[in-house]
Amino acid sequence: MTYPNSTDLTSRQSVDLPIHFFTIVLNGQPFIQYHLPVFQQLKCDWHWHIIEGVAALKHDTAWSLASGGRIDDALHENGLSNDGTTAYLDQIAQQYPEQITLYRPAPGSFWDGKREMVNAPLSNLQAEGLLWQIDADELWTIAQLERTRQMFLTDPAKTAAFFWCNFFTGENLVVSSRHCYSQDPRFEWLRVWRYHPGMVWAKHEPPTLVQADGQDVAKINPFLHAETEAEGLVFQHFAYVTPEQLQFKQRYYGYQNAVRQWQQLQAQPDFPVFLRDYFAWVKDETVVDRVEDCGVVPIADRHPDNGKWQFRTDVSPTFAKLPAPKIAVDGVAFQLLRGGISRVWRSLLTEWVKTGFAKHLLVLDRGGTAPKIPGVRYCKLPLYDEKLSGLDSQILQEICDRENLNLFISTYYTAPTSTRSVLMVHDMIPEVMQADLNWPFWREKHFSILHAAAYIAVSRNTAQDLIRLYPQIQPDQVHVALNGLSPDFAPASVYAIRAWRSQHNISKPYFCFVGERFGFNGYKNAQHFFTAFSQWNQHQNYQIICIGGPLNLEPELAQCVARGSVQVLRLTDQELIAAYSGAIALVYPSRYEGFGLPILEAMACGCPVITCHNSSIPEVAGAAALYVSDTHPDQFVEALEKVQLPQVRHALIGAGFDQAKKFSWQKMATTIAEVLTQTSKEIEQQAIAAPLGVWSELRKLQTELQQQANPHLILPRVDQPQLLQLQLRSLLVEVEQMESSVFWQLRAVVQRVNRLFGKQSLDEAAIDLKAAPEIQVLQAKSRITWIQTSKFWKLRSTWLQLKSMLEPGKKTGQALGDRSP
Repeated sequence: MTYPNSTDLTSRQSVDLPIHFFTIVLNGQPFIQYHLPVFQQLKCDWHWHIIEGVAALKHDTAWSLASGGRIDDALHENGLSNDGTTAYLDQIAQQYPEQITLYRPAPGSFWDGKREMVNAPLSNLQAEGLLWQIDADELWTIAQLERTRQMFLTDPAKTAAFFWCNFFTGENLVVSSRHCYSQDPRFEWLRVWRYHPGMVWAKHEPPTLVQADGQDVAKINPFLHAETEAEGLVFQHFAYVTPEQLQFKQRYYGYQNAVRQWQQLQAQPDFPVFLRDYFAWVKDETVVDRVEDCGVVPIADRHPDNGKWQFRTDVSPTFAKLPAPKIAVDGVAFQLLRGGISRVWRSLLTEWVKTGFAKHLLVLDRGGTAPKIPGVRYCKLPLYDEKLSGLDSQILQEICDRENLNLFISTYYTAPTSTRSVLMVHDMIPEVMQADLNWPFWREKHFSILHAAAYIAVSRNTAQDLIRLYPQIQPDQVHVALNGLSPDFAPASVYAIRAWRSQHNISKPYFCFVGERFGFNGYKNAQHFFTAFSQWNQHQNYQIICIGGPLNLEPELAQCVARGSVQVLRLTDQELIAAYSGAIALVYPSRYEGFGLPILEAMACGCPVITCHNSSIPEVAGAAALYVSDTHPDQFVEALEKVQLPQVRHALIGAGFDQAKKFSWQKMATTIAEVLTQTSKEIEQQAIAAPLGVWSELRKLQTELQQQANPHLILPRVDQPQLLQLQLRSLLVEVEQMESSVFWQLRAVVQRVNRLFGKQSLDEAAIDLKAAPEIQVLQAKSRITWIQTSKFWKLRSTWLQLKSMLEPGKKTGQALGDRSP
């Protein structure tokens, strides 16, 4: 056996624990290309040993023969890779001969099993070091590599290390359970050993490195899973993400119909699911879920334009121990609101994933309405009901206690009882515009303001209004974090504008009006613009495009304009960009704003802005807008003509681009993260006192009053924590409804028939109603998942789809237990 490019590495050994990576590979594209750029960032001595070729189905992998495994010509080219891996390895070995060694069998021959492959490099290792197995599709960050080595340096008695991994079964699917297939802690994932000369591999599956006396190195004193996970050392294993990988496993390991089964898993619309229902070789309770629901940010993904694989560089855990979430973010705005505030919070969460701040957060997902952002951790919560706000506050407190959270921030005016909160104030419109402050939401806003320990305002004007209206708030408690702007907002192409106009039959020049058209006491002031437009002697040559707000134009506005001159549209972001880019101007006549995000969006798209000089608007628009009176139509009429003068228009567009550049979500996210971090520290140092006990009493009283007013909405009181009982009751009802389905009853009939013929039934996921409530909750969740992955439940789904097509316009399957087959 010859090993081209192999050398005695003794002269390059370092006394400070060098790393010897080893990879056995056959057809390792595209993931094999990830490793070298990462290794090159290491500050210690390292060497990469790459053993390429076909391993005969002997010894550790002989089991594959019984399941139909085989080695055919489609797997290799003359004993080596046939997917471009061989050429890539030749190239990097030639470029970096001091740090890369290739090991290959004689041309056309195979290795005598994988055990021979992993033993090939050991004769070149003549000093102590870390021996690190990295398969071609196992991706580690530079921070993880360095942190692992530091752990071995800090504790010289440690002999090996076990790790958990995010095991991918699709580009955006991962195994979400443990102690199961791909996550068996008895041997998975043992990946690093403290090597001493003389050690050899006794086996490869599972990997067993032994001393000269035959003792298993990994059984002496290893780092266990909990220790490595606590340091953020969970790698990503892209094991089943490409059709080529499945084709290889289908042939080499004998996984029958692996490609087809994998394709069926990728087409599954609803998750989580049991992997055994798709991979026939999986026999246990392994569960697969979407990456976004597991808080996983894939290191590798496909480029959205060309489909080529690319590797992320912004997934980099810090050296410090990854903390459990400490800050609750109530995502209630995603349930209650569309538009500006939801956009703000979606953008903030996206930025916090990039910076790593998201690891400190737990987002409370109201009824599944929160956007699923990879890297964000979620806790599911029932939908918010304003009639149950007292109980809701108590539930929030129980979550904070259960998850050991020390700070709370809401996306829209909710608060726990005793955990301190930071309140983001988007505006003071109800207070300034004299709305009915007894409305439940504004009453909750009032409670949230009184409860908060610190405040974040989205504009200086909003901050000033907050302090003016609540004089007990100290100015140093209020921080300003200006809203940002997505880089997606930029001028659309002429073709995109033309296509958008054609789609909506817009034939005339048009002005944009974005958002609500009236608001409290008409503060959005659309009437002012429509009146001015009707008085303009050129109005018959123009259109008004209203974006957002009620789909039917209000009668007060319709009477101001000719029929057909106004369209009301709901647009995606890309359509909105085209609308801004093709407009004469954005018209924004509001009498009060907390910020005014559409102004920035329009400016970034090269759209001039006509607006009013009040509240926060000058902070946003600066000198880049045409300002008009919010009460005198004649000024508005002049502006409608002036904005079309070439010299005025060009000046406004240029100034608008410059103004928009001053705002970014990154700046806002950084400011808010600093406020939350500082407030959290002050809480830990007891510089901020806990809320008065009166809050708990207030919420209890509020709950009682709301229960009296809405007795059917409140669950019976029990001695167990209210949140647990709510969750358990909801789950049991869901199970009962599912089991009442005709299709599930059909399953019972089939089971009885099978028993008559002596066929054994698979174990069911049962609920022990005598068990403790927390155990029942887990059992109920397991049973729901088990039912959903049954072929009988899938048959029900298929029937409902068919029935929907046969009876168009009739809603079917509204209840889980719908009895009409």
